[in-house]
Amino acid sequence: MPQYFGDANQKEIRQYAEIIAMTDDVYKIANYLEISEQIIRQVKEHIFIKEHELDIPNDETNTISRVRGNFTPDGEIGDLWISAKNGELQPREIIKFKRLIAHEYIEQALMADGLPYRSPEAWIEHPMYGFGNWPTPENFGAHDIAPNIGRPNPFSHWVNIIGKSAEGLMLADNLSNLDELLEAIREKI
Repeated sequence: MPQYFGDANQKEIRQYAEIIAMTDDVYKIANYLEISEQIIRQVKEHIFIKEHELDIPNDETNTISRVRGNFTPDGEIGDLWISAKNGELQPREIIKFKRLIAHEYIEQALMADGLPYRSPEAWIEHPMYGFGNWPTPENFGAHDIAPNIGRPNPFSHWVNIIGKSAEGLMLADNLSNLDELLEAIREKI
């Protein structure tokens, strides 16, 4: 039974359990979106199955603790996964799902390289916004530098948030360049 980092509602826990138990989802999603099965498999493992060691904040004491567990179920991710498996994504959802795949694929690879999910040194008290994770050019994690799901330019956050140049980083609409993109990111960090 997975141990989640945060509070999860029962519906989302059941949804993740359903996804974990699926045996045809990787194949169906890969064929539906014409993305490598290996990429989809690695993303499924990263999001739904694998335990991770993360630094979790305690807002009351403004401290962090290293905890091992699974990512807390997210209903939006679960819904997108199931819709992709069933070949039922709307055009805007296809873009969002592909961005999710790109983000998680890059994130898991950088974490496998030894980069933390979020830098422990980036958990600080911000003068305007309070205690939180505030990445810097020196202190950032894999989550912070992976392609951003919600921005029109998935690397615009590099300059604005972590102060790094994203020049030359381009995400192909069909995700055909994920491994090349990963290598380019590794060279920049």
